[in-house]
Amino acid sequence: MKSLFDLVKPLLWYVAVIGAVVYGIHLNREDGKDEGYRLGKSEGETAVAVLRQEYALEKKRTSDTALAQLRTEQDKGNELATQLADAKETLRQTTDRLSGEIARVTTLYRRALDAKPEPLPVAVFTNGFVRVWNTANGIAPNPAMPTTNGSGRTPAPASGPGTLDDLDSGVTQEQLLTNQVRNGELYGICRAQLRDLINWTRNESK
Repeated sequence: MKSLFDLVKPLLWYVAVIGAVVYGIHLNREDGKDEGYRLGKSEGETAVAVLRQEYALEKKRTSDTALAQLRTEQDKGNELATQLADAKETLRQTTDRLSGEIARVTTLYRRALDAKPEPLPVAVFTNGFVRVWNTANGIAPNPAMPTTNGSGRTPAPASGPGTLDDLDSGVTQEQLLTNQVRNGELYGICRAQLRDLINWTRNESK
């Protein structure tokens, strides 16, 4: 019996050693799995944190860019508005200056540079003249509107013998020039607005 145990004893020892090695390997694998999980989790959290930081930076850059573009557009708008206001002020000053000269240039004249000034002859502007003038300036004729000579009659739509187009409209040189000066200011404002619109469109297309 003893001899049998002596024979089996090395085998049992061998089995025990193998069991210890296997158990050690198992423990080592478990430790490795835990360590790998912790390492992977840490690296994942780090990657997520980096992505969040990059997203926040990109969002801030986008926001800053949009804000800068908005401020640029606002500056352009303010500049155009200032330019238009300056143009209007210049045109208004021109209108005031020219309006102050109307009475002088429609009252007296000289036949020559060395001649004395004398009253300016009365100019006759017919109803037809006024109609053509207004139409050229974009003012549609109104058939119901009486003529300026106080007759109360409406001008005829076409010229011809005996028509109202041939009658004196009563419009004076002073009134005609005043009308032209005011029209000039309005046209100047329209030109300035159109120029600013063209410049703004060109800047937007760049």
